[in-house]
Amino acid sequence: MGMWSPATAQDPPLFEAEAALMEIEVRVTDGRGRAVSGLSKEDFVLLENGQPQRISTFEFIDGLNPTSPPDVPTDGGATGTEFSAGDEDRLRRSTFIYIATRGRREDRPQIYDAVREFIGEHLKPGVLVSLEGSPFTSRRSDLLLRLDEMLEGRFEGVGRGGLVDTLAVDLARDVEYSNSFENLIDDANEEFEDQLEEIADRAAFYRRLRMYEYIDLIRALGIFPGRKVVVLFSTGLPVDEDNIDIMRVLEDESTKARVRFFVSDVSRLSAAPPGGDAETAVSMSSMMGDVLNNGFDSQAQRRQDNQDGLWEVARRTGGRAVLNSNDFGKVFDVVDREMSDYYLLGYYPADTEQKGRLRRLRVRVAQQGLRVSHQRGYYEQRPFRETSRTERNLRLHQALTFDTPYTDLPIVVDHEFFQDASGNPTLVYSAGVHVRDIPSASSRKGASLKLTVVARASPRDPGQEVPRTPVIDERRFEITVTKDSLQRLSDDPHSWLHYGSQMSLAPGDYDWKVVVREDVSGLMGSFQTQVRIPSFRNRMGASSLLLTSRIDDVGDPPAARRRPEQPENVLEVAGSRFFASAVKRFRHGDPIFALYDVYNASPESMASPPSARIALYHGNERVARPPVTAHQTVPELGSNRLRFLTALSTSGLSVGSYTIAAMLPTEDSRRLVIYRKFEIVPSAPN
Repeated sequence: MGMWSPATAQDPPLFEAEAALMEIEVRVTDGRGRAVSGLSKEDFVLLENGQPQRISTFEFIDGLNPTSPPDVPTDGGATGTEFSAGDEDRLRRSTFIYIATRGRREDRPQIYDAVREFIGEHLKPGVLVSLEGSPFTSRRSDLLLRLDEMLEGRFEGVGRGGLVDTLAVDLARDVEYSNSFENLIDDANEEFEDQLEEIADRAAFYRRLRMYEYIDLIRALGIFPGRKVVVLFSTGLPVDEDNIDIMRVLEDESTKARVRFFVSDVSRLSAAPPGGDAETAVSMSSMMGDVLNNGFDSQAQRRQDNQDGLWEVARRTGGRAVLNSNDFGKVFDVVDREMSDYYLLGYYPADTEQKGRLRRLRVRVAQQGLRVSHQRGYYEQRPFRETSRTERNLRLHQALTFDTPYTDLPIVVDHEFFQDASGNPTLVYSAGVHVRDIPSASSRKGASLKLTVVARASPRDPGQEVPRTPVIDERRFEITVTKDSLQRLSDDPHSWLHYGSQMSLAPGDYDWKVVVREDVSGLMGSFQTQVRIPSFRNRMGASSLLLTSRIDDVGDPPAARRRPEQPENVLEVAGSRFFASAVKRFRHGDPIFALYDVYNASPESMASPPSARIALYHGNERVARPPVTAHQTVPELGSNRLRFLTALSTSGLSVGSYTIAAMLPTEDSRRLVIYRKFEIVPSAPN
């Protein structure tokens, strides 16, 4: 239903790359596992792929006093703490713990008890907690209230117990913030909440792999300046060939954002229930096939695979996994031990090239007999041509769902509204890319241009309790042109490639975004806006006024040839197929074809169809005789729509800006008009 066809782009923006500061958390312990403090920057050697790196920043984070300022040299050359840390420094030295629960219903009371004990008895100064996306805070009262709200909403059948008495005690133990520090936390929480809303919108889109959600979470947590921890209670996370590449992306993102995963396997030491749970559920036929063919060994293997995934996530992010334990609170003991008393080493990598290589990190200390633990390394960003299909899909769909605009590939997008023969609204859209902006790959036949276009419409209905699933339209294209043709098209400022497609959408308001990716280098461009899909049931209305320079003869009306399950192409009418174009610029001398529909017209209009009533304006001046060369009105009694087709000549028109207006047939004296602006540009060079 879409096609590329040749039809002034701005110069693409230029970005200057600079090395980003990499921060490595290093924990040093003695032979008894006790944290070692008192080391200086000179005691450390930091190697990246065996090459020494200059340590640019250095400080020790004291687990007993995490909000104390870093050591600074005094006039005598010694270290001291003679000044008070500012609020920003205090926030930077804090630890942010995000608690996520992915257990079964029967596991949740025990998860609740473990989290409540941690908050009520073991929450230390300098630690801020978020429960499943709630604002980060150190206030026990807020956290416990949120925890009980979660219990009431999700843990059915479990009583709340002595909530009032406990809350009264906790209020007296609240952490006191300064106003400025409170404002910093509020600002960060507000931005964090916005990112979580994006994650929630993507949840349905990322059902296939849980890792997508965790990568999004890592990036959302990256807005906080301190150390970040995800405590994950889960029944498992399967790792297979489909998400190995995503696991590597997760590792890279967690290293750069300083996020570690500490996971607790809540499947316990009992057998898994038949069919698994919300995260590991399988079909009944699959489960019975396992039992019949392999007995219950397959369920045991599935559980082992799920544990392997949890262990792998923890290992790759520098955290720890607590497996095969019925003590759900043990994970917080591990967090407390691993997250206290560490050194933060910052450096700017001397090698700034990004080739997808593994950069292995190694930190040594001069003193003998000490154990050093830290992140093992990270991968550079790989060139697009070396990424896997899974990684490419991840990047594309993140570009589609993130609010961040992409401008590496300049694009132009336009859209129209029509209805099909059944009265279902259809969004017709088109994306334009200039040939000069598209990198190409050489082939025997010439230059190969590869493009992917994906559009996403997300409903904006605030009254909908369960968000409706976004509508996705995705296509990939490859066209080949000779090198001479490519050069000629690149030199012409008005030569565009146009892609047109259609999306069936229910009436309502949508967030709509289109992403075009060039599949040789991975450059992307995006366009996003809000659209309202109208409904004309039981009342007269009109489609958009579509203008194009290209139509194809497709012969008989498509209804006779279309399969029942095949959607109608609303741009096929009377044996002609119209092609939407994003850029409304037409060359002088080329024809312009116009198409618009009128829905639910009067019986008189349907019985005796009127001709199109067209007006043309050049700037503010009306053209006395619109250069209409052909016109046709097609009544469709079954769908109660009138379809108006018009052809105009541009040969007698001047170069410049125009507006075309079409008057709708009405039963009274109302003057209902739809219009469209366009431009006539000089004819193509020889």
